[in-house]
Amino acid sequence: MSVVLSDDRQQVLLLRREVFILWDLPGGAIEKGESPAEAAVRETREESGYDIALDHFVGRYLCQSIYSAGDQLTHVFRARVVGGKAKHFGLETTGLRWFPIHALPRGVEPLQRQMIADALADLPEPVERRIDFARWKLYPARVVFFFMRIRNITAWHILKWWRKKRG
Repeated sequence: MSVVLSDDRQQVLLLRREVFILWDLPGGAIEKGESPAEAAVRETREESGYDIALDHFVGRYLCQSIYSAGDQLTHVFRARVVGGKAKHFGLETTGLRWFPIHALPRGVEPLQRQMIADALADLPEPVERRIDFARWKLYPARVVFFFMRIRNITAWHILKWWRKKRG
């Protein structure tokens, strides 16, 4: 994940996930042969349209995965925009906005709030934290994300077929 800050470090870039109530930091899975830093840059570009430069490795965060049973390890980097153009809609992104650091929207989970705070703290060493989701949020989220993943995979295959057909 990337905590993308404005030049004055007073705003953070958040995207609205396909589940319309969630605001989140840009980020996603690490592809085979890719480093966590490379994944953070790629995922931010794919989800937001912005090219970023990583300024600092913030740390590693362990939490329960909302995509499956078990835990998820997230590498977090502080970053800034160096190019590109805002992209507001995609398979996973339904909105994109800059928010003041001290006025984050309600749909930002405690895990992401901690990542933002840690990115702003300029800590000398990367942090290692475990932050758990409330169970009443975790299980419904797993069901919703399972169906969203099926929808996204289906849409990707349809788009691939359509592009091939058009030549």
